[in-house]
Amino acid sequence: MTIVRVATTNSAKVQAVHAAFQIYFEDVKVETVKVNSGVPEQPIDDLVVLGAENRLNELKALSQETDYDYLVSCEGGLISKLAYVFNVQVVLIENKEGKRGIGLSQGYEIPEKYIQKAISTSVADMFDEVFNGEGGIRKLTHGFFTRESLIKDGTIMALTRMINGEIW
Repeated sequence: MTIVRVATTNSAKVQAVHAAFQIYFEDVKVETVKVNSGVPEQPIDDLVVLGAENRLNELKALSQETDYDYLVSCEGGLISKLAYVFNVQVVLIENKEGKRGIGLSQGYEIPEKYIQKAISTSVADMFDEVFNGEGGIRKLTHGFFTRESLIKDGTIMALTRMINGEIW
């Protein structure tokens, strides 16, 4: 059995991580631990990665090396690149030997007219305002992507360091 400890109790994140690990491991058990990110509610740029690192480090401090195979943290946030602002999910994974992998989800642009609202509150609050509480990436992509699918993809990208042995 592969034991995966996730630095959240958020069901969407937990389900996404579980689905990604099930692709590569036969019997997966996911455990959840609520930890703090140590970054603002809506992290921006380097703070997104720092939030994932802080969550993973706190999770590791609360765990014993013998009671897990993988530690996982997820942090959503805004990344500013090339004059655009993107919302992404950062996923950080560490195995019990201390090897780390990091992955990003697909990013989608936040239109300029919504950037200040997203920064001052959160992307979730901005979506609630724009779509009257019925929105998010699922609404923007007409059902094609969900928050869970983005986190799952980010988890798969982070797992590339783990599933390819010494070559990667």
